[in-house]
Amino acid sequence: MNARVMIVDDERPIRESLQGLLEDEGYGVVCAASGEEAVARFRKQAVDCIVLDIWMPGIDGLETLSRLRQMDADVPVIVMSGHATIDTAVRATRQGAYDLLEKPLSFERLLILLRNAVEKRRLELENVDLRQNMQLQSREELIGVGEAIQEVQELLKRVAPTDTPVLLIGEHGTGKRVAARLLHAWSRRAAGAFVEVSAASIPESRMDSELFGHEKGAFSGALHTQRGRFEMAHHGSLYFDEVCELGLGTQAKVLRALQERTIQRLGNPSPLPADVRLIAASARDLDRELRDEHLREDFYYRLNVVSIRMPPLRERIEDIPAIAEVLASEQAQVLGGVAVRFAPEVIATMQAYPWSGNLRELRNYIERCHILMPGEEITPENMLPLDQFRQSGPSHTARRVDFSGSFHHARDHFERSFLLHHLEKNDWNISRTAADIGMERSQLHRKIRAFGLTQPARKEE
Repeated sequence: MNARVMIVDDERPIRESLQGLLEDEGYGVVCAASGEEAVARFRKQAVDCIVLDIWMPGIDGLETLSRLRQMDADVPVIVMSGHATIDTAVRATRQGAYDLLEKPLSFERLLILLRNAVEKRRLELENVDLRQNMQLQSREELIGVGEAIQEVQELLKRVAPTDTPVLLIGEHGTGKRVAARLLHAWSRRAAGAFVEVSAASIPESRMDSELFGHEKGAFSGALHTQRGRFEMAHHGSLYFDEVCELGLGTQAKVLRALQERTIQRLGNPSPLPADVRLIAASARDLDRELRDEHLREDFYYRLNVVSIRMPPLRERIEDIPAIAEVLASEQAQVLGGVAVRFAPEVIATMQAYPWSGNLRELRNYIERCHILMPGEEITPENMLPLDQFRQSGPSHTARRVDFSGSFHHARDHFERSFLLHHLEKNDWNISRTAADIGMERSQLHRKIRAFGLTQPARKEE
């Protein structure tokens, strides 16, 4: 089962009896002889369930329950009592106890409660993981029947059932994260957590704490005990995005954790199990990183057991029509309204475009289309420029976007350009423009005055 249970009872024979029973059933067991010891141990080591006696010297079971729930409001606690009363049961329930057992214990009932409590805990953690990662799940990287993407999918399916480290190589926006999630979903570890580490976004000074966790008071500012990413990914998959951003010292520590399958929280010398499957990704040339000594050689060869190259969008142009259709549908679901449609001539233009930002750039383009022309068919006549850094028009003269100034200034600049585009499109017909963009005529008049927009004088024939 691999779940960890804490037994809290001041009577040694009961602790030893329960420990033997639960270890025979496959549980990892931590014991505490008092409420104070239970609280101290819980700060240092997370468990999946707690079996807690009510009547103990020092702080009693109910006070212990209260303190444990303050540290983790979701951990299930099964309360034991040899003098159970209705009042005790009510108070324990109000403080969040999972269930109450009377002494002498029924081992069969205890095992049933434990099994249910641990499963409930697992499902709750799994739901949290799913909610946190919902925004990362997208299907467009898998869409297509082209040879390039089919080869990737076949490789993913072949290597997924193993525990072999996998290195995903490819440009930004090619779908490395989705490939990593598929490796996890198709593996024997699918019931475990999929935990991400964005190496580029974590300062090196915080990396040890993020990866391995820390105890309360381990360093200045460590106000609470924190589990690290390795501990969270125990029996699951750990995904390093932009792995080359890890410092050389951190690479050595990660390599040791992978080899020994244990880690140590900062401030706690006791080893903790960390059985993880490593998936790493990079957009860099790893051979060059190795030559430039940005990667340790032993770490590099540990990563590069199986490498999978994610093809850029320009190498799978036959998949663009299907990808664009799915992305348009997704944008309609997220933003509301009817999905945009693309005329065949526009699809051909999209297939000839280099897409340096790959699928991410295509998604952004379709989002702009949906915002500016919801529900419309995109034709060569009304097509937005594919390169957002260029002006529309025959010359397509390059014009860089100005990122200086405040967000308020940038929003006003966009609104002004947006209104001017639609006013010119409708030959400055206010009623038609207001209907076109879904705005009241009076509001459109106020915007025109606010932005100082004026209709250009017509040239006399």
